[in-house]
Amino acid sequence: MTRALAIVVLACTATPAFAQDATRVGAISLAYVARSSKAGKAGLAEIEKFVRQKQSEAAIKSAELEEQRTALLKRAQGLSPRAIADLQKTFDSSRVAFERFQQDAQADIERMQQTFDAEFRVKLAPIIDAVSKEKGLQFVFGLEQAAIVWWSPAVDISEDVTKRLDAGK
Repeated sequence: MTRALAIVVLACTATPAFAQDATRVGAISLAYVARSSKAGKAGLAEIEKFVRQKQSEAAIKSAELEEQRTALLKRAQGLSPRAIADLQKTFDSSRVAFERFQQDAQADIERMQQTFDAEFRVKLAPIIDAVSKEKGLQFVFGLEQAAIVWWSPAVDISEDVTKRLDAGK
C-alpha cells in the first residue's frame, strides 16, 4: 500500500521538463470532414445520386419480374408441361439477371465509395499535415479506427481541416 502511494505521488509530481517533452497527439474524424466540407458533400451527393438511380432501376426491374411471375402463374393453367417448363425457364433467367443487376449495382456503389474515400484522403493529406504542424502534433489518429477508446475533443482537428479544405488552402 505504501509503495503504491509512493508511485502515485511520484507520478503526480513529474517534473515540468518531462511534461514539456510529452508527445502531442491529435485526432480527426474523416467522416465529419466528409459530411461537413464542401468537397465532401459534393462527393457524397454524387454517390447518393448514383445510389438513387440504381434503386430506381432496381424497382423497375423488380416490377417487371413480378409481372413476369404473375403472367407465368396465369398462363400456366391449361398449358402443357413442356410449355410451362419453357415459361419457368424464361422467368428463372430473368430472376438471375435481376440478381446479377443487384450484385453489379452494389459492387459499383462500393467501388464509387472506395474511389471517393481514396481521392478524399489524398486531398486531405496536405491539409492535415499543415494543421498538424501548426498545432505541434506528432501523431494524428482517425477517430473511426477501433483502437481509439477515448479522446479529448481538444485534440480534434476535424473542424480546422474542414475550414481549410473549404477555404481552398
